Amino acid sequence: MKKIIYIILITSIFASCRKTDDFLPPIEFNYPIPQVDITENVIVGAYYYNYSTSDWNKKYTNTPTLGTYTALDPATMSQHRIWADAAGVDYFIFPWNGTSNDTLLNNFKGSRTETVRMVINYNTAHLGATNSSPLAGAKLTNMITELKTHASNHFNNDYYFKVDNHPVIIITPINLSSGAASSIDYKTVISTVRTELNTVGVDPYIIGEITLGWIPPQRYSAALKSFDAVVLKDWKADGNYGYDRSVFFQAFADQSFKNWNDSTTAWGINYIPCILPGFDDKTMSPASKNYNLPRSADFFTDMCNVAKRNMGTNRIVAIDSWNHFQYGTTVEPTEEYETDYLDTTKEQFKVNR
Repeated sequence: MKKIIYIILITSIFASCRKTDDFLPPIEFNYPIPQVDITENVIVGAYYYNYSTSDWNKKYTNTPTLGTYTALDPATMSQHRIWADAAGVDYFIFPWNGTSNDTLLNNFKGSRTETVRMVINYNTAHLGATNSSPLAGAKLTNMITELKTHASNHFNNDYYFKVDNHPVIIITPINLSSGAASSIDYKTVISTVRTELNTVGVDPYIIGEITLGWIPPQRYSAALKSFDAVVLKDWKADGNYGYDRSVFFQAFADQSFKNWNDSTTAWGINYIPCILPGFDDKTMSPASKNYNLPRSADFFTDMCNVAKRNMGTNRIVAIDSWNHFQYGTTVEPTEEYETDYLDTTKEQFKVNR
């Protein structure tokens, strides 16, 4: 019995002497993010959500300075544009799926003196493409008709965001589900979109959106080579495999962003880093298996620098989000943090502050 106690004691002593760092990821995956100073402005966009009464009736994080607003109110949109201009946010990304959010787009373009611009995020879900009935024929014709309508209504106007005078369109999702993996031939679809829009005087800059992070670029290389750029939107720390990523998020994101930028650069495609100031879906869904990313000024500053370290030659960055209060990813001013995250956005991405 004494021998057993002695062995346990010795083991405990050795364990207590073991360096805490022995349990941490190696330096390749656990390192501080340095400050990246810039000599020219970075173009910054933010994902914008159309909040309604039903959205505010759900649980949400933080308290909007404007209260539980509707984005369809001209005064609300005006204030959002004013804040965006003050922070150096160059464009809002507006979701569009069929006729959804037409009113939101029209509200944004209404009486305005601000410089923040619009980007339409065109979701193909409403076209009903499946493996057995892919995005071709009548479905593709419908897509072309809708994009030509956007061209007539928005693309050539001064409030629409352009890269080198090419109106920007985001097409989502590129990462199709296994049940729809062959429902969209992006090489054919994107080529047709370009040709058809050219007939109405529009030469678009088309960004493919992948709605998940933490995946290798090679998985989508064939589809991505049809686009001018790619953005990966969702960088939460998934509960199935994300604990280390949640604790050392900035370094893990830096490695992944670098892989994407290196790969897409080799393919002649621009990589658009998408960053966030934090993440919290446990407020809305307490049983969620995702790991929260507590927001802080330091965390967001690190993510801004991760983006600057790994952005493509077009120097474009996206923020998810302007106002997704359910996920706690907002930079829109609130009672708790006021304009802190907008201030950081300007400090990190604009030269003339």
